[in-house]
Amino acid sequence: MKLTPRFTPLRTAQYCLCCILSLVALMTSLGAEQDLILQSNPFALVLVLAAFAMGLALLYYAWLRLKHPFSQGLLWVLAVVFAALTLLGKSFDALGTTELITQSKLKTLVFFIGRIPLYYAVMHLLSRQLQNTKSKSTYRFGALPYTMGLFICWLPYWIMTFPGTLSNDSITQIKEILGALPMSNGNPIFQTWLIRICLQISNLFQNADVMIALYCGLQALLMAWLLGSLLSKMGRSAAPHWLVILSAVFYALCPIFPSFAFCVGKDTNFAMAVLFFSLSIWRILQPSEGKRISALQIISLCVAAVLCVLLRNPGVYLALITLVILLIWTLIKRNRLWLAPVSALIALVCIYGALHGLIIPTLDIAPMPETENYSLPLQQVARITASAELTDEEKTAIDGVLDLSKLKEEYNPELSDPVKNLWRGDAAEAQKSAFWRTWSKLLIKHPTTAFSATFANTYGYIYPGFISEIKPTLLIGDQSTRTANLTGLLAYSVNSNAAGLKAFTNTLAQFPPYRILISPGLYGWITLFTAACLLHKKDKRYLIAAVPAIFTLAGCTLSAVNGYFRYAMPLYLIAPFLLWLCTDPFAAKAKPQVK
Repeated sequence: MKLTPRFTPLRTAQYCLCCILSLVALMTSLGAEQDLILQSNPFALVLVLAAFAMGLALLYYAWLRLKHPFSQGLLWVLAVVFAALTLLGKSFDALGTTELITQSKLKTLVFFIGRIPLYYAVMHLLSRQLQNTKSKSTYRFGALPYTMGLFICWLPYWIMTFPGTLSNDSITQIKEILGALPMSNGNPIFQTWLIRICLQISNLFQNADVMIALYCGLQALLMAWLLGSLLSKMGRSAAPHWLVILSAVFYALCPIFPSFAFCVGKDTNFAMAVLFFSLSIWRILQPSEGKRISALQIISLCVAAVLCVLLRNPGVYLALITLVILLIWTLIKRNRLWLAPVSALIALVCIYGALHGLIIPTLDIAPMPETENYSLPLQQVARITASAELTDEEKTAIDGVLDLSKLKEEYNPELSDPVKNLWRGDAAEAQKSAFWRTWSKLLIKHPTTAFSATFANTYGYIYPGFISEIKPTLLIGDQSTRTANLTGLLAYSVNSNAAGLKAFTNTLAQFPPYRILISPGLYGWITLFTAACLLHKKDKRYLIAAVPAIFTLAGCTLSAVNGYFRYAMPLYLIAPFLLWLCTDPFAAKAKPQVK
């Protein structure tokens, strides 16, 4: 890392300007809440000012000492994007519109501009540290020590919630298994079969708690092993030692991981599949130096791709797009690595075809609901309907597939399920075609409203610190109310300590740094930062291993709930892996020389 020997007058002026501008921006509140709090407590105001001033002074000193501090053009673009997302997220979080931005243009300008150099400096220094060749890890442990350490750190959460927790989707799946509801692929049928196996084992003991404990215990062990394997690979590579340590601490202490590891739910398994898929791609991308690809590498990629398909309905698109990109890269490089993506694509097509063309129809399983992927357009139509005057033709087209009389009442900016529930299942194809034509015209006619509908339903994934008020708890709901949903079907225990743990985590979430740590938005930013860093690299192969994470983030922005923890689960698991890609993950540590 090249440093300037001293500050020139120009560099000193840049330093002072950045410090002052960012300090004013951080202390600028678009609303009145922060101003009132600080005005009522002068000591808090002085303390916050001092902390911000000291932090900014150190940050900008470290950044502007670099020989070329302004050289990363792509990071400047990303800094502008992050500043804009912060500004929009602040307004939508407070009012659900852009009104907060337009109230005071001067405040808005200061709030926005002062954050650009701040975000850039942080990203520039982080990218430099990730490529620092003077600080390499010396933690050459296998996967087992990491696995045991993570599982032990998670055990208190299991003790507090034992036998484990159930998600809403799992309640539905159990009802389908027990015949209370018709079998459906709305929740992936393979996931339902996994629960059925555990339920059948629990029947041998005549205790439903065995099913939950067995599922959660095996799932947590599998997650600990997967994350332990990643940490082991990072430690054996040339990754900076601080990255390995922070990643291990993050996996061990962040409550997201044990909370979902000990929960019966489809999202945890899928998140692990995405990380496994990314690691399998990483193995394929390693410089082969003329060596042939191994059968284990091919099998690993095939299994990972198939798991993405089986564990989440949209997973087929994630796996398909990634494998096609990998195949194109191998063909361009003209090496024999093409055998791996071709084999995985064949396995993917065969499994998907057998599942949807043979198994689901033969077993009379209902397919995935038609509206599953319609969240974005339906929310746009609902917001336009609620705020704009429609022509008779537009009303007729919309009412043909949605109950127009209830659309305005049911519209929730951060949850699309109420609108999707208004979809008329008996609508004719001609009515659906008319609706989609009307939707495309409404986008052109009301672009601002359409953007607001889109951002209101997605900003939690790209705005750090936002936690959904619809799905706010890390324990995925109040477990004490869910036993009623299975009355007469399945009698399972709810740990009385779970309520206390839930209250404790909710209290912690009021602390801003902790809130940012657990919110999905931070991991959306890490994904975008990683993409920018990998695009900047001369060797673009690293970017292929990040495609599953990028696709996951894109999928989150099209999802039914804004800022939902479980939809963003793959991003939490894969974040250290993405940062590792920004180093040289293929470089092995130099072995110590013996004199």
